[in-house]
Amino acid sequence: MASIAEVRAALEQASEILRESYRNVRSAQEGLDEAVAILAESSENHHESLLPPEFVRAKERFPDQLELMVGTLERIQRLTVEL
Repeated sequence: MASIAEVRAALEQASEILRESYRNVRSAQEGLDEAVAILAESSENHHESLLPPEFVRAKERFPDQLELMVGTLERIQRLTVEL
């Protein structure tokens, strides 16, 4: 059976990993936003769009994923305080 200290340590480790993941997702979001803007602008000079529809769908999903990560971090923090 794990001690409370071990549980807290595991929660802190999970928080650190989640915070780093959040930063990586934000960086990916910024990169994708830039790529979408460039491809959309370049598409104006072509007879068909250069922007893959998957890029647009991925761009739309970032806010939900980031919100989920923030909510999870908040829950971890509350649980840690309750311990």
